[in-house]
Amino acid sequence: MKKDNRTLLNKLEMVMLPTSERTLNFENTLMLDDNFNSPGIEEEETKPYISPAYPIKIMFSMIQICTEGYMRIRYNLQEYVIKKNSVAIILPNSIGECVEISKDFQVAFITYKEDAYMENHTSSYSAGFRSSLTCQAVISLSEEKTENLLTLYRMMRKKIAEPHTGFTREALKGYMQVVLACCYEELAKEPHPAEMQGKENRQKYLFNKFLSLVQKNYTKERSVTFYADALCITPKYLSQVIYQTSGRHPGEWIKDYVILEAKALLKSGRYTVQQIGDMLNFANASFFGKYFKAATGLPPKKYRKES
Repeated sequence: MKKDNRTLLNKLEMVMLPTSERTLNFENTLMLDDNFNSPGIEEEETKPYISPAYPIKIMFSMIQICTEGYMRIRYNLQEYVIKKNSVAIILPNSIGECVEISKDFQVAFITYKEDAYMENHTSSYSAGFRSSLTCQAVISLSEEKTENLLTLYRMMRKKIAEPHTGFTREALKGYMQVVLACCYEELAKEPHPAEMQGKENRQKYLFNKFLSLVQKNYTKERSVTFYADALCITPKYLSQVIYQTSGRHPGEWIKDYVILEAKALLKSGRYTVQQIGDMLNFANASFFGKYFKAATGLPPKKYRKES
């Protein structure tokens, strides 16, 4: 890694990513990188990702294909382990934090802007895929599937390294479609909600749908009633299902997403408390300050300075 972007990682754009001698960049819309030729992960390389004691907002899409070792991440309030023969898919506007990376962690990164490579990302199959990723960001693969993805990754590297033509972007789009189709295929092996039977599976399905709705709407809607109406169930039944499934009330999940976003915005240093309150749809800065302090024990300004 050549540069330390710790001061920028609160809201992480593609152009802020650390680079290495293996980095390939196509028009700042697609970036490929890996550490396959390195003996291992050095402590200094992990600092920009592990050191922050606050969350990072990721503004692009990323696919990570792991071939050795492991990395533990917190992603949208859930913890995952990316390990050998697994792929992680991170969606834009997600909030996450890297917790730990093993010394032997070996990984290939495909980082891209959705609007440049996923023109049909609103299609029904893609919408279903994105919904599944809400609660399953890491997918386990067979060695054969892992090698298939790595082959596509190598082909993309070769295409970017060649002299660019008017067809380079279209070729890269095609590779991206195949990469994501392979991931869709693995997720499709999970039981479809319509095929689920029994109370436990029904509750899990509602919980996943609830989390998906919260991730899309938490900056605007904090009412349990809003989410219950969206799911066509009563607030009481929603509360029962969420508590039985997760051991937490729906209001706690909503609050945690709001606070996670607030922490990232505060630590970015780019916005005033008033602006953050407006961005999160609070009536005024005072109301936001009370909400934040009740959740964290610190007023927003003190959190920004001391935590």
